[in-house]
Amino acid sequence: MQAQRTVYNQARRLLIQELKQGRRDLLDLFTRIVKWEKETPEEEKGLGAEWYDFGAYPQTLNKLVVAGILRVSYKSASTTAYRAVDVEQLEQAINDALKAFEPVEAGEYMEPPSDLFNDIVGYDDVKNLMWRAITSEKPIHILMHGSPSSAKSMFLECLSRLPRSTFILGSGLSRAGLYDVLFDERPRYLILDEIDKVQDTENLAVLLSLMERGYVSETKHGKRRSMTLKCSVFAAANRIDKIPPELKSRFIVLKFREYTPDEFIEVVTYVLNKREGIPEPVAVYIADCILKKLRSKDPRDAIKIARLLREKTKREVDEIIEILRSRR
Repeated sequence: MQAQRTVYNQARRLLIQELKQGRRDLLDLFTRIVKWEKETPEEEKGLGAEWYDFGAYPQTLNKLVVAGILRVSYKSASTTAYRAVDVEQLEQAINDALKAFEPVEAGEYMEPPSDLFNDIVGYDDVKNLMWRAITSEKPIHILMHGSPSSAKSMFLECLSRLPRSTFILGSGLSRAGLYDVLFDERPRYLILDEIDKVQDTENLAVLLSLMERGYVSETKHGKRRSMTLKCSVFAAANRIDKIPPELKSRFIVLKFREYTPDEFIEVVTYVLNKREGIPEPVAVYIADCILKKLRSKDPRDAIKIARLLREKTKREVDEIIEILRSRR
């Protein structure tokens, strides 16, 4: 999931920068890429799209390869073909960049989607708290931590659908990365995964100031920029022992435990049926096999298996489970 977010983050950032300059070249290119990937029949895709299929010069497409948005699917002395690394994330980046560029004053409240947490089974108490934080007049910051096999990532994914939200990985922040995110995008909600990986003192100072006073200031090359920003921070980490106490104290801290077997089956069945199109009996069977045969309670394992299925039968599930067991 985190690898997929790299496509989303890169594409969204590039789009917002372009839109601020009053240009739409990249937006039009990304739209053509998504259209080609989704509308071209598989038998016609061949080795991939050439530059004229996307309507862009090879130099431009090669820059997107470096950015991790496209990949080279075939290359010869005379031809280079390309494919999108993740077309779903690219399409989401297009939609969210357009939403982020809507003429809204920094910090202005926008109505969240009514179905924001519909994909999460249970956790009604956490949903209640999240809704209160999202709709609060003043910023409220929430930190989720605990087992990797819980709903933390699903909550972050849902929160990233909020209008004027920005999703970032703590492990991917450069020294001045958080400054650029805040000044460029002015998010109302900052969704921060792997917050325990944010160890750079400058980024920590930015977070502390943002969460305490809603104020961001940077001096660079003798020039100073500053702003006030109404922004709630929603963060997650598996462990919080390395997070500085002064930062931790600014959060409402919620601990997530591992699913019980019954909860795991309920969650996996719902996710596989609604999001992956797996028939409910097969989804239940996958959940049961992962619990009993793979000794896992991680819903990601179920999603991986579901995406390997072609016929979507229990027999096919058994074949995949046996391969995984034999190679563990």
